[in-house]
Amino acid sequence: MFETLHGNEPIKSYLNKALDEDRLPQTLLFAGPEGIGKSLFAQELAARALSSPLSRIPNHPDLHIVRPEGKSGLHAIDTLRELIDQIHEAPFESKRKVCIIEDAERMQAPSANALLKTLEEPPLDTVLILIASQPQEILPTILSRCIQLHFQPLSEESIGEILAAKNLSPRFAPLAHGSASTALLLASDAPFNEMQTALFQLLAVDSYLELTEGLEKIESTLEEIKEENPVAYQRRVELLFATLLMWARDQQEGVSRPFFPDLPKRALKFAPFQQKLLEARTAFQRNIKLSVCLEHVLS
Repeated sequence: MFETLHGNEPIKSYLNKALDEDRLPQTLLFAGPEGIGKSLFAQELAARALSSPLSRIPNHPDLHIVRPEGKSGLHAIDTLRELIDQIHEAPFESKRKVCIIEDAERMQAPSANALLKTLEEPPLDTVLILIASQPQEILPTILSRCIQLHFQPLSEESIGEILAAKNLSPRFAPLAHGSASTALLLASDAPFNEMQTALFQLLAVDSYLELTEGLEKIESTLEEIKEENPVAYQRRVELLFATLLMWARDQQEGVSRPFFPDLPKRALKFAPFQQKLLEARTAFQRNIKLSVCLEHVLS
């Protein structure tokens, strides 16, 4: 099992052994950076636990998956209460049920507390899998009731293979920091690539008006994404901040493998730029407009 998935061999061994010995924990937390295969592992584990072909898993009656929803990008308490009811129902056709909670860190306290009692005493025929990229944001009472498996970033070689399998350029692998989904976004998301290109162009402008207009255009494009998918919006914003940090590292002397080798070098003091970038990211997290935050970095 898990033969087609890249990386995290120790976790593969642990899960295979637990299944072979029928000692799979009832409550698991798959923790680790975004886009390294946690959800794929959860689906393969569900297929094995339900004795079902992987191709049938998305529509299996004994698999229940909940994700953040709405403009808030949070787990709705009503949805989690519905999941709790499903947990306490008998399986339809398998010997057990599998419940997956994606982005578990996006449960607010009332939602998490609604789930807590079920985690304390889950039915014997149920496996609960929580998936989180930022497990530190989950309530400690939830964490204490989970067996935590910490996934590691993928190698550049693995990400290159994933890109090549989709006929995409492997040149994006070094930019992904071990995240396959980030590499796929960089390689195939045209709107994001346009934003990234526009951001690089703004690094060289001298006109304050041109800078502010360019940043407002980037922000407007991102706001359209936010309307449809707040989680995708947040991810793209974080990737823009990461792009600026990677570009700044390229400007240092002696860099043998620049992230953006085609961009011209620029005289830059890395430490002050990094500090401004940190201040901008913190301001954004405090609901300051993104264009204002980026202006602080680029002006």
